[in-house]
This record gives sequence, C-alpha cells and structure tokens, in this order.
Amino acid sequence: MAEIAGLTLITPSSVAGSGVSLSGAKVVFTAATSASVNGVFDSTYDNYLIVWRGIGSTSTLNIRCRLRASGSDATGINYVFQQLSANGTTVAGSRPAAQNVAEFTLTGTTTLREGFHLYTYGPNLAQPTAFRSVTVSAYNSASIVDYACTHSLSTSYDGFTMFPSSGNMTGALTIYGLSQ
Repeated sequence: MAEIAGLTLITPSSVAGSGVSLSGAKVVFTAATSASVNGVFDSTYDNYLIVWRGIGSTSTLNIRCRLRASGSDATGINYVFQQLSANGTTVAGSRPAAQNVAEFTLTGTTTLREGFHLYTYGPNLAQPTAFRSVTVSAYNSASIVDYACTHSLSTSYDGFTMFPSSGNMTGALTIYGLSQ
C-alpha cells in the first residue's frame, strides 16, 4: 500500500456485481446496476475516503450507498441524510425521512463525468457510522451538492454497495484509509 499525505490506498478483498472488476486497488464498473466492495474497512483505520467518478445511463444519476457486513447489505430504515445544493444562483436544502440507503445526487448528463468524495467515519467500529460527501456535477455548468448522513446501528461494517437509483453506472472508485 502506498501512503500519500495521510492517505493509504486500500485494496478490497473482493468485489461483486455484473460489470464490476478490480484493477489493482481501483474498483471499475461498466454498465453496472450495483458495485459491492468487500474487505475494505478494518481495525487499521477508523476513517476512510471513497473517491467515486463516473456517468450514468440516465440524465439524473442518484448514487445510493449501503454499508455491508460479511457480504450482506444493511438494508434497514437506519440512514438519515441532509442535503445542501448550489446550482447557479439557487441554493436549496432538504432532509428526507429515514431511508434504507444513503443517497448522493449527481444531476448531470449521460456524457459528462461527475464525482464525489465520501468520507466515512467509523464504519468498522461497533457504533453508529457517519458520512460526509461533496459532489461535483456538470449539469448546466457546475453544481455542488454537500451531504451529511448517519447510519444509526452500532454495527461493525467491512464494506459497502453503491448503485444508481435507476439505470446503470460506468466509472471507477478508490478507497483510502485516513492516517490516525
């Protein structure tokens, strides 16, 4: 593993999903309806950074995320998130009721790649997990979407699944452990 400025690249123990593969430590997905990543959160690090970049097969791409433990997704209604978005001169916020997923909205096109950094706080610790994400989208120029999310169960997770709300996704992601 390489360490650069406090980040250590993590190689998943395995990935799953049609069109999903590992290229070194990079998870690559092509026309995938989901990408499950296993064996990335452990006791070495408390906090992690997931870097996602891609496009969707629909013009509004909502990437959903679920934590995983031993190959099974956490699908209960235990995720709560707050969203703040800025597009042009419009700034708006929302907070949906508790969900069975964390969701990161990318409001772009099927040809312009978009991305987000997803900081994950304590996923392997037997305590509630928190997320913080900043999304950059290319819809009608540039927009920014900032998310805060919590998962309320005190469970130790070792992976996650990402999937689009509809259609499929093409792109790649990498995971980094944040030095203590």
